[in-house]
Amino acid sequence: MTSETPNAPPTSAPPATTPTAPPPIPSSSAVAPSYSPLRWAVWVATAGVAIVVGYFAIHWFAYRQSHSITDDAFVEARIVNVAPEMVSGRIVRFLVEENDRVEQGQVLAEIEPVHYRDQVKEARGKLELADAELKRQEAALTKLKNEVPIQIDVAKETIDEAQAAVEVAEANLTLAKQEYNRFTKLADQDATTKRKAEEVTRARDAAKAEVRLAGARLAKAGKVLDLAKTGYDQIREVNRMVDVKREMVKDAQIALNSAQHQLQFTLVRAPFPGIVVKRYRSLGDFASAGTPILSMYNPDLLYVTANLEETRLRGVAPGNPVELHLDAFDRPFKGRVVWINKSTGAQFALMPRNVVAGGFTKVVQRVPIRIWIEKGDRWPLLRSGLSAQVIIAHGDGDPAWAEQAAKDLALIEMRYNQQQKK
Repeated sequence: MTSETPNAPPTSAPPATTPTAPPPIPSSSAVAPSYSPLRWAVWVATAGVAIVVGYFAIHWFAYRQSHSITDDAFVEARIVNVAPEMVSGRIVRFLVEENDRVEQGQVLAEIEPVHYRDQVKEARGKLELADAELKRQEAALTKLKNEVPIQIDVAKETIDEAQAAVEVAEANLTLAKQEYNRFTKLADQDATTKRKAEEVTRARDAAKAEVRLAGARLAKAGKVLDLAKTGYDQIREVNRMVDVKREMVKDAQIALNSAQHQLQFTLVRAPFPGIVVKRYRSLGDFASAGTPILSMYNPDLLYVTANLEETRLRGVAPGNPVELHLDAFDRPFKGRVVWINKSTGAQFALMPRNVVAGGFTKVVQRVPIRIWIEKGDRWPLLRSGLSAQVIIAHGDGDPAWAEQAAKDLALIEMRYNQQQKK
């Protein structure tokens, strides 16, 4: 054992080494955040949502690339303004209201007919007068046609009789001359009496007078024949008068027909079966010819007009299928493209664009597209003017179907183009 030396200076001893404690082992609850199951779940959910969103985004992008969509679309119909034709006057009857369904030829309203009835009576009177004049001229013509040949025949017979009388007179004159010559010679020889000579002289002179008289009668008969032949000129003249009277009768008949048509037009009728959508006049109002008193449309001619941007026309063709979403219905309608207009809607604006003066701003134009609506149970519920969203599938189209559909729409309207008898 070592003893300490008193008063010895202390020596510096090295410091004692403190052993370092090992780091504590982390518990299971203190795992690093990168390995948390909750974070893994969040990442998995986020990735799943991203995949789903990506899938639908790709699907939406592909859908948008293969379809043209527009909200600028409306259900339309060929609305017709019905107005009085050729007549004007006060409305004395109004037989329909708005939303009424009417048939072709049904009376919708009536214009005051009194004045037009008077015109019919006046025109009928003129026709009867013209017809009476025609009948009188035809009777005169018939009479002349019957009389003139008879007069000519009588004149010819008179000529024959006069000619025979001339021949008889000439024969008598010849005989009288022979008697005169013979008895004159005998008288010169005093072989006969003076009285006998005077008798043969008087007989000769009488025979000469008879020849002259017969000749005059023959000449007169010839003039009578010429006069009778002038009857043919009278026939031709009266025949022309008959033609004139017939034309007058035709004109009077046309005037009567016109007056009757005007009277018929006082009854305003439906030009086709349809629905009355608007009344512009009421009972007692004055209506002028050509001024609409109501509007109506044919429900069989409903269609959708979509105004599609020109940048979305690529892929759109007649015959392509269309999906129609109407705000008034919960389920979409189906349709097909009938035709694409040859010009944009701006061409028909009240103030067409004019870029010549400068200040040009490019605006995407819209092209009207006619869409046929597939008929079904909901077809009667469609109304003109309803708004729609149109989704047109791209494709090559079906031109044959589109052409036939356009013809079918035209045929529906052409059924009522012919004038109906009233």
